[in-house]
Amino acid sequence: MHFELSEDHKILQQAVRDFAEKEIKPFGRDFDEKEEYPWDIYRKAAKLGYIGASVPEEYGGAGMDCLAEAVISIELTRADSGIGSAIDLAVLGVPMLLKYGSEELKNKFIPGVVKGKKPSAIAITEPDCGTDVSAMKAKAVRDGDEWVINGSKTFITNGSVADYVVVLAKTAEVSPSHRGISAFVVETSRKGYEARKIRKMGLNCHDTVEIALKNVRIPKDNIIGEVNRGFYQLMDFFNESRVKIAALHLGMAIGAYERALDYAKQRKSFGKPLIEHQATAFKFADMFTAIETAKLIVYKAAWLIDKGEPNPALSSAAKLYASEIAVRVCYEAVQIFGGYGYSKEYDVERYYRDARVGTIYEGTSEAQRIVISRLLTGKLRL
Repeated sequence: MHFELSEDHKILQQAVRDFAEKEIKPFGRDFDEKEEYPWDIYRKAAKLGYIGASVPEEYGGAGMDCLAEAVISIELTRADSGIGSAIDLAVLGVPMLLKYGSEELKNKFIPGVVKGKKPSAIAITEPDCGTDVSAMKAKAVRDGDEWVINGSKTFITNGSVADYVVVLAKTAEVSPSHRGISAFVVETSRKGYEARKIRKMGLNCHDTVEIALKNVRIPKDNIIGEVNRGFYQLMDFFNESRVKIAALHLGMAIGAYERALDYAKQRKSFGKPLIEHQATAFKFADMFTAIETAKLIVYKAAWLIDKGEPNPALSSAAKLYASEIAVRVCYEAVQIFGGYGYSKEYDVERYYRDARVGTIYEGTSEAQRIVISRLLTGKLRL
């Protein structure tokens, strides 16, 4: 058993760290306040191969492994929680398309995302259905050589800046209902596609929207994989996407921890640095322990994917644990800064806001516990 990164992964880690310190870290507050998508930074990262790094070279990617993706995600949000996660999530619409899409669709849509032309998105959540994917109401009906899609989606990342969105919709009324869902590539330029911005507590430089699909017509070949297999493709997608979300939030925890540690070494109280007070020192001991534990589970989940042995329970556990410790670490970072931690002049305030959604999106913490427990007891049936 080896508990350190390979030499190649270490070189990648340092390269991404250098890029993020120079091109991302100084601009986090500005993009948060302006609520703008970081286009230039996304394109710079894409040129260096940091966007969709595991995408095969034939589709414009760098052909790296899942562990490399995790390393990149950690370093991007370590530098800034908002910008880092915004550019890293540009590939949301890629994994399902890459694994199940036709060669024509892959060649048409994937290269532009990883080369920095435009991000992609995936649309699952609806106003009346989040965790219960099988309850979605969006429908796709075949009409000759086209599919006609109607419905609404909400909290969709990149929904108005993306070139295309992978849309999940009902294509059959069957029981159990999850067996009647299919996945489609929908270009955002299609007539009937409308996006409305959602203002949020954090991640303000993310493009987050509600989507209305009104008689949107797409070619019949824009379906991803087989009809009525979308739910199964989605569950497979979550194996990898949850590891990415876990890595992003691990990076947030590390970023907040490092900022708080630097501050605690400099700030004095009662005649000595904060770090020399036991009450503060114990906070750092707990933060360090949580971060190192999260790092192990995130790396292992990624490693298993690279081995061709993805573990859905471990992917969910990584997402569950990393997102929850990110919230906890960011909370303590704000506490250590005291009143300054509540001020927008210091990054930990933004980290705390940005980290909070990690226990909600990509499956809530409660949903992860359901998935893990059902997998362990053999009660999860697809």
